[in-house]
Amino acid sequence: MQIRAFEAGDEAGIDGLLKAAFPGPGEARLVTALRAADADTLELVAEDHGRIVGTVMFSPVTARTADGEDVFGVGLGPVAVTPAHQSRGIGVAMIEAGLDYLTTLGVPWCVLLGEPDYYARFGFVPAATWNWSWAGDPDGHFASAFQVKALNGAPADGRVAVAHYHAAFLGV
Repeated sequence: MQIRAFEAGDEAGIDGLLKAAFPGPGEARLVTALRAADADTLELVAEDHGRIVGTVMFSPVTARTADGEDVFGVGLGPVAVTPAHQSRGIGVAMIEAGLDYLTTLGVPWCVLLGEPDYYARFGFVPAATWNWSWAGDPDGHFASAFQVKALNGAPADGRVAVAHYHAAFLGV
C-alpha cells in the first residue's frame, strides 16, 4: 500500500470509494465541489495494487474572532477507507501523513467534525477548550464532535472564535 497525493484521473476511484463508505452521496458531492472551487488544500489517496482504497481531504477553514479578526487554517474531512480495507491502519496513516505535511507548510491549526475518542489519538481536542465553536452548529448540539489541533501553535490567543468551513460545505 502506498499513500500519495491526488492525481488527475483519481476522481472516479475516489467517487466510488466515498459512495461505498458513506450511506449517502453527500461526501462525494462535497469532494467534487471542493475540487471545482480549487479548495482542496490537500488530498491524499491510499493505493493498493493500483486501486484506490482510501482518501482524505483537507480544505480551507476561517475562524472569525469575537473582535472581527479572521484566522486561517484547514479542516480535515472527509476521510474514508473501503470497507474491505478498514481496520488496517490506512485511515490513521493518511491522516498522519496529511497533518505532518500541513505542519511543514506552516498551517497553524486543523479542525474536524468527528468521533472524539478516535481523533484524540492525533492530538485533537474539543474546540470549546480554545473557546471556538462551529458556525454550522449555533446551538452547540455537535460541540463534542467539533475538534481542533494546533499544528504550529494555538492561534487567536484563546479569544472566542467561530469557525466557518468553505462555502462548498453549504451545498451538501
